Amino acid sequence: MITGKILLDKVIDHWGRRFQVPPERFERVGSLILPDEAFIDTGNVSIYHLRKCACVRIDPAVCRQLQLSPGQELPSILTMPELAAIVRLGMRHTARVNLLGIGSYFYLDPKDFHPAVSPLPASLVQLDPQVDAELILNMCRECPPAEVDDAEISPEQPDEVIFGHILDGRLISYAGFRTWDVSFADIGVLTHSGHRRQHLAIAGASRLCEWLVGHDLIPMYRVLNTNLASRKIPEALGFARLVEIEVLQVIY
Repeated sequence: MITGKILLDKVIDHWGRRFQVPPERFERVGSLILPDEAFIDTGNVSIYHLRKCACVRIDPAVCRQLQLSPGQELPSILTMPELAAIVRLGMRHTARVNLLGIGSYFYLDPKDFHPAVSPLPASLVQLDPQVDAELILNMCRECPPAEVDDAEISPEQPDEVIFGHILDGRLISYAGFRTWDVSFADIGVLTHSGHRRQHLAIAGASRLCEWLVGHDLIPMYRVLNTNLASRKIPEALGFARLVEIEVLQVIY
């Protein structure tokens, strides 16, 4: 079972590899400037707040406009208001910063897990991705496409392990995961619009977390802070928020 310092070290090591920085750097106050070719000509900036550090993925063109250097370390924690101030000082006065969203990465330590009981226990089952493919497809067709995309559910490539509620021959909730970096299980959930506010998503995610913990995987949950309904899931199950991300766009 992955718990305590071992779990935290795995999270820190993962982000260290992702940003190609030593994990111990996250324990020092400051900000790292990390130009990202994936952001080129978009004006996009993502500020990841992890431990005492902020890692700033930034459009290389914006980086140059602000006269920042790749790998540069700033002594303070950069936030959206501070970046907006830098933009006003370093770029022409028409430049502005738009906040696209603030999100959180939650991780579950098994010792903090609070299992949830399903309101429809008999209908909560583990699905077979092949045998139940039509149920999954029909549910995805009946749900708003944006919600299916947010949950990263693909009927053509279903998750290998799925828990959901089947009622009257229809799938009304879905909880599955995709593996990140071998150890992390990125959870996606979806509830049919006709069956909201019954805690089905929490119950399905709870069963999935039990399976993940039993298979030495670390449950991870990503969510926008404005999605209050989705935020209730990790909070109810005992997840801890270890990373926060501000997603911005510089327009000039």
